[in-house]
Amino acid sequence: MDLTQTTGYVPGFPQEMSLRELGGQRSADGRRVRRGLLYRGSTLLNLTNEQKRLVDDFDLRFILDLRAKGETDGKSDYVPDGVEYLRIGGMRDDDGSEVDFSPVGIGRIAARIQADPESFMRALYSSMMFDNPAVHELVSRFVEGQAPLYFHCSAGKDRTGVCAAVLLMILGVPDDDIVQEFLLTNEYRAAIIGLRPEEIPSFVSEQDRKNWGKINGVNEADLRAALEAVDVRYDSREAYLNEEFGLDRAMLAKVRDYYLE
Repeated sequence: MDLTQTTGYVPGFPQEMSLRELGGQRSADGRRVRRGLLYRGSTLLNLTNEQKRLVDDFDLRFILDLRAKGETDGKSDYVPDGVEYLRIGGMRDDDGSEVDFSPVGIGRIAARIQADPESFMRALYSSMMFDNPAVHELVSRFVEGQAPLYFHCSAGKDRTGVCAAVLLMILGVPDDDIVQEFLLTNEYRAAIIGLRPEEIPSFVSEQDRKNWGKINGVNEADLRAALEAVDVRYDSREAYLNEEFGLDRAMLAKVRDYYLE
């Protein structure tokens, strides 16, 4: 796929960063998300001077880092002057603790993932839709108009993908389009997903080698499960957005008028 022709493409960054904007997505009412306001991707690490300049040109007001604390130790984002930065883990375990995708954290949950990886990931995705401090913070800044903003996790795919889905849901983008935006991650990360066995780093476990493509890409069924979890719990998406985020019809209309054109 020629990513330069896709909605939201932002030039100047390595494809594996999955850095793109939500601008250009079409809402159900025919309007499109305004460009230059909502950016998603992976960590802002090891950027060249030119890439830092490009980030500066986003004129960001807010960066939300969805990584767990263990993932950020010694791996700080590039934060332009004057931009507010906040870290809140985007996934929570049953006990409320942050799900940590650092090497140590992955080791702790490896047994659970290997036992039933599909159910585990779908449950994690679904759980992110409810009572999630990171999603609530992002939606609050979004509703307040604290944009342009950038949100990311380590790879810019799972936690970031769910957050993007929630914002697009608020803006009235149909589910199929939300899912297609989510699946663009597999195009951005195609080179990593498609590594030959001999190219995979030697420290990767045998089990993870077998599941390399799944681990490094995204699965449509995971996001569909999260959207379905909302529909199971609530009679309508409006009811979900009102109960979960306090967005009544008047506020939804106001937010959509700001972000759509």
